[in-house]
Amino acid sequence: MEKPSAQATVVFLVNSEGKIGLAQKKQAIHSDTGEISYSLLTYNGWGGKRESVDISILDTAIRELTEEAGVTAKKEDLEPVFRAYFYTKNKENEGYTPFMDVLFYFLYVWEGDVLEGEEMGAPVFFEKNALPYDLMMPADKYLMEQALIGVRGVFEVKLNGKNNPPEIKILDEVL
Repeated sequence: MEKPSAQATVVFLVNSEGKIGLAQKKQAIHSDTGEISYSLLTYNGWGGKRESVDISILDTAIRELTEEAGVTAKKEDLEPVFRAYFYTKNKENEGYTPFMDVLFYFLYVWEGDVLEGEEMGAPVFFEKNALPYDLMMPADKYLMEQALIGVRGVFEVKLNGKNNPPEIKILDEVL
């Protein structure tokens, strides 16, 4: 299957107590190939699409953290967790369209207070066993559960809408 060309990052902040920081999205996830409207108001980490000013995807993660959460961090402190190639169902419901290639990170060290921004709501830090999966994107429960038990890898995620489970498989690729 053709891989998505649009790249993005998501950074999950993990505080000194081991709680994971999330915030509600104030804008739907979108790329050149469309929008996932049901992502609005879901809990997620901070991140966004790679832009021409970003030398690497790590630069994207750092820039987005500053823009969306008001914190600064160092690239070397980003811990790669997983990569997901997302696909959305074609409008004709026949096959899938490449949507976005997203790299996910945990970040344990940052400077500044995490703030509400224009794109993300107020930060909330959750216990790892109490994440609000029912208020997150459909694939997040599986992917985050894998990350929390130490699985690192590359996944293919076929999104089937808000109320239908995604099809997820781990790929034979190195993170």
